[in-house]
Amino acid sequence: MGVFDFVVEPNARRRRGRQALSEKKRAAALFRVWHGVRELIGEAERLDDGELVHFLAVAQMLVEEKATTVAAGAAFEGIDTGLPN
Repeated sequence: MGVFDFVVEPNARRRRGRQALSEKKRAAALFRVWHGVRELIGEAERLDDGELVHFLAVAQMLVEEKATTVAAGAAFEGIDTGLPN
């Protein structure tokens, strides 16, 4: 058994310190995620995968709940957030 040499090179691509998003931008980002999950639910329904639809519906509910707490419900005003059964 030989000896292994590990070479650690510094990471040239360092992440900048991210600033927290404003409430308005955070709500907008969550709203985009919510729409993406809604599209995924449509795809899962086309695949006739009930378990995946259920999982995604729960995820959508959690994103919706988070968005409404961030923006006090303003992000989802006037939008039908119910899913057809």
